[in-house]
Parts: sequence; C-alpha cells; structure tokens
Amino acid sequence: MSELIQRVGAPAFIQVIVEIWNSVFLFIMTLSLAFGVRQRKISTGSDRYQAPLTREIMIFFIAVFFYNAFDIAVILIRGLQGRFFTALNYALEFGYFSIGAFQTLLFLQVIKKYAAEKNGNAALKKITFIIQLLHIPALFLLAATPFTHWLFYIDEHTLYNRGELYPVWYYTTMVAFLFIFAVLIVYRKKMDGFIFQVLLTASVLPIIAFVMNYTYQGISFNNIAVSVSALIIYIFYENHCTSAAVSRERELNRVQNELLESKLAMEQANNEMLLAQIEPHFISNSLMALRSQCREYPEIYESITDFSLYLRSHFEALGSTNKMITFEQEMENTEAYLDLEEQNYGDRLQVMYDIECDDFMLPPLSVQPLVENAVRHGVGTYEKGGVVLISSRREQGKIIIEIKDDGSGSRDITPQQSKRRGIGIDNVRARLKSIVGGELEVLTNEYGTTARITLPDATGGKTC
Repeated sequence: MSELIQRVGAPAFIQVIVEIWNSVFLFIMTLSLAFGVRQRKISTGSDRYQAPLTREIMIFFIAVFFYNAFDIAVILIRGLQGRFFTALNYALEFGYFSIGAFQTLLFLQVIKKYAAEKNGNAALKKITFIIQLLHIPALFLLAATPFTHWLFYIDEHTLYNRGELYPVWYYTTMVAFLFIFAVLIVYRKKMDGFIFQVLLTASVLPIIAFVMNYTYQGISFNNIAVSVSALIIYIFYENHCTSAAVSRERELNRVQNELLESKLAMEQANNEMLLAQIEPHFISNSLMALRSQCREYPEIYESITDFSLYLRSHFEALGSTNKMITFEQEMENTEAYLDLEEQNYGDRLQVMYDIECDDFMLPPLSVQPLVENAVRHGVGTYEKGGVVLISSRREQGKIIIEIKDDGSGSRDITPQQSKRRGIGIDNVRARLKSIVGGELEVLTNEYGTTARITLPDATGGKTC
C-alpha cells in the first residue's frame, strides 16, 4: 500500500478512495431508480407513469460510474512502465474522454427534448443540434490522438500529459455547458421545476470543475463534480417522486369524493322522486286513522305506532341530504324497528344496550339499517336466534358505535339477500363519509358480525 501511495501520490490515492465510494453510491442509486420504476409499474399496472428524466438520469449514473472507473484505473497504473501499460493507459484515457463527451451530448439532448421540442421552439432545436455537431471535430481528434498525440500523450513514465490541441476539446465542452446554462436562464419559467433543477446541477458544477481542472491537474475535479451532481440529482429525483405520489393520492381522493357526492346526489334525486310517488303524508295519516280504531287491541295499536315511526324516520331521511339528528332520535327510530321485529321473532331475538354516550349528532338511518342487517341476516336466519348488542363510547377522540350479533346466519343468506345487504352497508358508509366524515367497518368471524361506526367527536373528547 505504501508503495502504491508513493508511486501515485497521496492526493491521487485519496481521490481513488473517494471515487470508489462514489461508485458504490452510484451503483446503489441506479439500483434504487430501477427498483422504483419496477415497483411503480407493478402498482399501476403499466409503465406509462414515471418521473420525467428517469431514463436519462439512470444513463447518467451509469456513465458516471464508468467515468470514475476509468479514472481509478488510470491512477492505479500511473508510474508503471512498459509498452503494455502505455497502451493500456491510452485505452483508459480514450474511454475516459469518450464517457465525458457522452455525458455532455446526453444533457444537450435533454435540452433539445424538454426545452426546444416541448416549447415548440424550432430555432432553439437547431442551435442545440449545431452545438452537438461541434463535438464531431473533438471526437475526431480523440480518435486520432493515439497516433498523433493531439489531445494527450503518455510519456515514458506512463504519465498523462495534455496535447497541443487539448484546448479544442476543452472549449468545445465549455461552450456546450455554458449553452445549457444560458438556455436554463432564458427558459426557467417555461420548464418543469424538477427538470430545471436537474439541468442546472448538471451544468453549473461541471463548469466550475472545468475551470479548476484547467489550472490544476493534480486532482480530477471533473470526477468530483459529476459524482456530486449525481448525488444531488438523486435527491431531487426522490423528492419529486414523493411529491408526485402525494399529489396523485390527493387527486385520487378528490375524484373518489366527487364520485361519492355524485352518487349521493343521484340517490337523493331518486329518493325525492320516490317520495313524490308514495305521498308519505297520505300514508302517515292513513296509519294514524287505523291506529285510532285499534285502541282496544294494545298489541296492534303499538305495532302500528312503531311502524308509523319507522316510516316517518325513513321518509325524513330520504328527503334530506346533509341533515343531522341526535343519537337519541336515531335510537328511538331503531327501537321502533326492533319492537316490530320482536313481533316476528319473539324470544328468538334479544336486544341488549351498552350506551355510554348519547350527546352527539349523526346522519339519520346510520344505526337502524345496520341493526336491521344484524337481525335479518345474522340472528334471524339462525335457528336458535341470538343477541344483538348496540353500544356507544368515546375512544381516543372518536365516537364509536357498534352493532354486534352472535348469529351465524350469514352463511345461509341467498345471493340476492347478500347483494341487498351490501348495498345497504355501502349507502350507510357513503352517507357517513360525505355528511360527517365518518367511517363504517364491518367485521365478520365465527362468533358473528360487528358493524363499527367511527365518528369525529365534536365535543373534543369530553366524558359523557
């Protein structure tokens, strides 16, 4: 190791260590980009969506990796004499210069695509193409250098030296990067912010490195500049992907909310049309007239009363969009329904209550349809019947309402019943979310079914 340090020099040895670590990071960043593209393709089902410049950035990272590799190899064979090492040094320097030119042409192509073509600027496109053509003489000089030593030559100590026409290569590259920088300044308001950040980083740092490298040859500032540029560009890329993912999620939620509101509006229109057809006041008045004639039959009298209350609650819910009622009112409507069902099921239906909170508002018909599901599809189809438990409580700043049944009738319901049950649950879930920002979760296991409503607590979580 000491012999290597003495042969190549301490600054060059340090640069080798730094460039090796840079290459490791470049390898990891390239794999990260490729993995991210693959994951987005899997999650979206297509490769249509990906951040702009993804392919160009991956190519740039790979180019910088080999740029460093060539420079590391050149440094490690420095001072080794012989025809073999001289030829190897020429080959490595040729690769180093070629990768450098490739990076310059790559970013000129990005300018052509994202600044000229995207803005429909034919003049800028032509100028960019001319700047690209300027590299043809420089590349010709590079190809002829092993025979002419125009750009560089390797002396008898296997050391790199600049040739007499090296300024042609230097100024061609400088013109290209200065041109990229100028385009960015002129078109900064017309370019995507992320693309502007990437191109600004990829142009400014190399310009600084070229100026420093021209005056001092002991350290390859070019390699340091492109490695730092790659790291900064990777950070910009990840931030852009994160912001884009958040924006897509927000847009998806917005579209879902609009669809939900549209569905509720359509449902409300259908309800209003239904109300216009069935004339609820006529039905209510008719039931009251029938009830008045059944005073001598208490069971019938109470059943008609409960049925009237049940219908009234449904009519009021159908005729309102954003109306809220107290939990107490909802429970009165629910109990009216349960009194009717007890006439059908008798002792097979048992109802229990565990009400810790009742001082809150909720959309009408939030609890009753879930209780109806528990009775008909849970307890009702179970031969021995069962228990329906209705509870409410406050928990971690939320109001929790649960309707539990211990029946197993969900295995016996018909496909048509299952479909109607799903529609009812979906309607309750949609109305809770749209009106009050609540949630509905239905959990089924071998012990029965639990429907859990979660509502925001407007009281700030005070005790009941």
